Amino acid sequence: MFPRIIFAILMFLFPLSTWARVRTVDVKKDQIVTVRTALGVATIIQVPDRPNSLVVGDQSAFKVEYLDQAITIKPLRGSARSNLYIYTDYRRFNVQLVSGPEGAADYVVYLENPQEKIKSSAIGWRNFRNHLKNESLVFETRRLANTADGVLLIEFEVSSSTREKFRPDWLWLTQGGMTRPIHSLALSGQDLGNSRSIKGVIQVLKSDASTGEALRIELRRKKNSHLTIPKGVAWK
Repeated sequence: MFPRIIFAILMFLFPLSTWARVRTVDVKKDQIVTVRTALGVATIIQVPDRPNSLVVGDQSAFKVEYLDQAITIKPLRGSARSNLYIYTDYRRFNVQLVSGPEGAADYVVYLENPQEKIKSSAIGWRNFRNHLKNESLVFETRRLANTADGVLLIEFEVSSSTREKFRPDWLWLTQGGMTRPIHSLALSGQDLGNSRSIKGVIQVLKSDASTGEALRIELRRKKNSHLTIPKGVAWK
């Protein structure tokens, strides 16, 4: 219902040239949807269920933020390309982001489910609450999930008692003193303080880690702090 209302408002407010840049895609299972972006244009992707995590292939190419069911995409350079995974409680949407000329950019793209929700693509999230404090910052894990293709998803939230910007390079993963790669990091924003927190998801490839060891999340700033995810919890 909500997307239909937006459609009606857009048709009333904008000319046909703009309306042509608003489209709906009925997404089949494992379908890859191409979304066209451009420098200076904020493209919105709307999904039927609230996303619980986003994974961007090339974080240096696109700025991706989300609020409720709307995901805002802004390219950071011309001719950029990246894949984007949008995870909801019911399925995963596969998106190919392409940056090109402004005249060809999408303004709004609605990704819709077939009538029957695809439960086979659902992510089996499980609660895992742990936290660390580092000066004014509090980093708290919320949930974990393991996908069928060997990916560990770590959902977290960060808050701060002071106004500051969260920097992704503060986050590190280690096992037994050895650094492990963060395959991808999705953030809902960077601004902290004034009762504002940010949510995010860390993606770790099973092939990049040791399933026989606990996983340590470190926050490295002026001081280092860490929390541990036990091996029996991380690798289900």
